[in-house]
Amino acid sequence: MVAVVPYLQDYLDYVTYQKSYSEHTVHAYRRDLSQYFGYQFEMYQSGSPNDTTSTFIRSWLVELSEQSMKPSSINRKLSSLKSFFNYLRMLDKVERNPLTGIRNVKMPAKLPSYVRSHESDRLFDHIDEMDPLDAAVISMLYHTGMRRAELIELKQGQVDFNKNQIRVLGKGKKERIVPMSAELESILNRYLNTTNHDEGHFFTLKNGKPLYPKWVYNCVNRVLTAYSKVDKKSPHVLRHSFATHLLQNGAEIMAIKELLGHASLSSTQIYAQSDVAHLKKVHKLHPKS
Repeated sequence: MVAVVPYLQDYLDYVTYQKSYSEHTVHAYRRDLSQYFGYQFEMYQSGSPNDTTSTFIRSWLVELSEQSMKPSSINRKLSSLKSFFNYLRMLDKVERNPLTGIRNVKMPAKLPSYVRSHESDRLFDHIDEMDPLDAAVISMLYHTGMRRAELIELKQGQVDFNKNQIRVLGKGKKERIVPMSAELESILNRYLNTTNHDEGHFFTLKNGKPLYPKWVYNCVNRVLTAYSKVDKKSPHVLRHSFATHLLQNGAEIMAIKELLGHASLSSTQIYAQSDVAHLKKVHKLHPKS
């Protein structure tokens, strides 16, 4: 470990007293910078920022990765270096910034949370016991994959019981058609028979006013808490569940893309990753795996 890193204490004083960074943040900067320059000193026999090159830094990032460090931790250390060299450039202490062109480590895609199939089966086994509005909202979200905002803005004329389909207006007013299953039709009819409707919103509260985001969230959260162990219990989880269950049952990814109203296939492919992750988890249960 190099004993002294030029300008390091000046920088730490700067972020402490002029930038008013927290003690925790300053400690993290000290640790990250000392670690990097210790590596540079050990590998390249220099602890001076003036000798730092992009090659040195990339070599360090590779070593951190080989140590199985999380991408988020590596990026935090990289951020510490960037902040330090920005400070040095501001004071003209170095001729160039060696981090120019070095990008953050790519973060792994976060797999979406979804309700497991056996949990959704149990939920819908009890759907007729629920309040008709609650049941209709839960069913519409799960059976169609529509977004919360799309559900709230859904109008009477968009639900066609004759053709068994729903016309959904998505982002940018882009229209898509989603089929209506016999099960969903039955649940929606039960709801309609318990409420008075005009030609406005399809879903309304008992006072006749449209649903609002917090109400929909609370409804979904309450129902999923009773029937699922999924970590997140938001309306979007039912959209994730809709897509994941379709994929697990053999639906083509392009068809799922159209049903969800995604503009690009990359947004839909996250569900394929989720399905593979599920299969790997199941495979581990094999006695010879």
